[in-house]
Amino acid sequence: MRAAWLLCLALALGGDERDRVVLKGGKELRGRILLVDGERVVLRRSGRDQELARATVERTESVRDGLAALLEDARPSRLGRLDELELLAARADEYGLPGEAAALRWRMLLVDPTCVAAHEALGHRRRGGRFVVPVGGRQVTPEERLVLARDWGSAWTFGSLHYELCTNLPLGETLDLALELERLYAAFFALLGPELALREVCTPMRFHVHADRASYPESGGEVGRYDPDTDTVVVDASTGLEPLTWTHEATHQLLSVTAFRERGAQGEIPPWVNEGLAEYVATGIVGGPPLAFQAGLSCTRHFLLQQQSADAHDLKRVLAFSSTDFQAGGDRLLKYAQSYTLVHFLLHGEEGRHRAGFFAWLRLVYAGRGSTTELGKCLDVEWKPLERAWLAHVAREAR
Repeated sequence: MRAAWLLCLALALGGDERDRVVLKGGKELRGRILLVDGERVVLRRSGRDQELARATVERTESVRDGLAALLEDARPSRLGRLDELELLAARADEYGLPGEAAALRWRMLLVDPTCVAAHEALGHRRRGGRFVVPVGGRQVTPEERLVLARDWGSAWTFGSLHYELCTNLPLGETLDLALELERLYAAFFALLGPELALREVCTPMRFHVHADRASYPESGGEVGRYDPDTDTVVVDASTGLEPLTWTHEATHQLLSVTAFRERGAQGEIPPWVNEGLAEYVATGIVGGPPLAFQAGLSCTRHFLLQQQSADAHDLKRVLAFSSTDFQAGGDRLLKYAQSYTLVHFLLHGEEGRHRAGFFAWLRLVYAGRGSTTELGKCLDVEWKPLERAWLAHVAREAR
């Protein structure tokens, strides 16, 4: 537990040196690896980013790679066994993942509330012959902690490599969500990372899930939203944690953070592609837990809604959608659907003809130059033929 505390202190002071780059010739550099591609390795050292030619690098070892291995090993069949959980927690320690290790040890306590190894590793102290858990200056029994967590003021808080999760869901659902968030992060980077040269998110993102309506911030009837000003997703799970909702909002967060916050920039992703990509990712989620992402999975209901609507918007109107267009009006669902179908078309329509141009434009979006004019240039096609091809794609997918 002391090692985990020291690591957290080091990270808070900006000294994250969990990753290692070994250069040809043997020299070793420590820091946080932000990007590895065929041409370069970008390493953050003491708050400064250093770009290294890939040809000069012998090998890299990153905490993100360790997390990927841990997620692969954290299969449902292992998460219900105390011995397997203990091995996974020890592996998380080895990888430099104190938040994941703590979550796994809480899962051990779900299996066996008297597990001494888990209590001691979590820093719980003995009182009167049993362990107690610190909560807001109090010391309570594990059973009392489960009850107190229902109140938002003493909700569960779990940190992982990329997220700070706060929720008053039951502990089992909370621990599942902590893993699923990291799996979604990996899916997002697999989809967009290579094309957009996405850099690792080094400051954990806030994710708040409310198990009751009373604690959920007023939102005009919405069940989830992302606030870029505070970098916080809030989700209303009072009627159950809906995967389509939380994965949609988490994608908004990832788009904003990777495009602006991690780059020290400001701006807005065009609303149609922001909503379209969020729906593309959310509707591509299959299974869970553990969740998996299937790129290109067709959401028939969106295609059908557009195909059957007499009030469907034309291409230029969709490209001109504002953020407020998605917040009011009787055709909100149609706007979400059309934004999704357009993204799906640009990625998969006409045998992928527009995919490269779409990604070229997204790179401009990330550089703050994502206008409709630039989109036309990147796609290198007239608007009318593009619209006809989009509508034909919608008709095919709606069958």
